[in-house]
This record gives sequence, structure tokens and C-alpha cells, in this order.
Amino acid sequence: MALNFTHIKGDTFNQVAFEVKKNSTAINLTGATIKMQLRKCYSDTTPALSLTSVSSAGITITNAAAGQFKINAQIIDIEVFNYVYDIQFILSSGEVKTYVKGGFNITPEVTR
Repeated sequence: MALNFTHIKGDTFNQVAFEVKKNSTAINLTGATIKMQLRKCYSDTTPALSLTSVSSAGITITNAAAGQFKINAQIIDIEVFNYVYDIQFILSSGEVKTYVKGGFNITPEVTR
């Protein structure tokens, strides 16, 4: 699924809740690890922002059996740029899937 975001540099990014389904059936996230990275381009070796569900470091699995997770509310204060991102799931079976991707545009703030 492609999903694009626009966010003002230095502002609090409000939490976003997701429900992951395949053929109308929830993907069980029990024992899964979720990762999300923003990069300037696909070949960029260093992410501008990296979040993970490990220790709720930016992502929290809220209802594993129902395939529900959220990107936690947090201040995003990275360089103004139109980044690419994806959200990768490492399931308990070891299977790796990327179900969400898109653009993440960080726009300049006026008030500093």
C-alpha cells in the first residue's frame, strides 16, 4: 500500500494507527519486528530516521493478533526533504514483508 505523509520540521508527528490485512484477514504480528526508515533516495546508505518496534523505539504493536500497530507520537526534526520510506515486517516465521511504502515530505517551519 502506498501512503504519503507531509510533516513540518520540528513539529510533533501525531501517532498513526495501522491495521495490516492480507485478503481481508489480519496479519498476526505476534513475535514480529516492525521497522521503518526514511531515506533521501532508495540507494542512500544512511537513513535520516529509523524507527522500530523493538522496545517501542518509535513503533508499538498495539494488538498483535489483529495486525494492529502504530507509529508513536514524536517530534520529527530532520532535514527538509521529500524522503522515501517503507515499513518492513519480520514475522515470527522469519518471513520478511513490506506492506507499506511511500513518500514522507518534511517541509520547513516558519516560526523558530
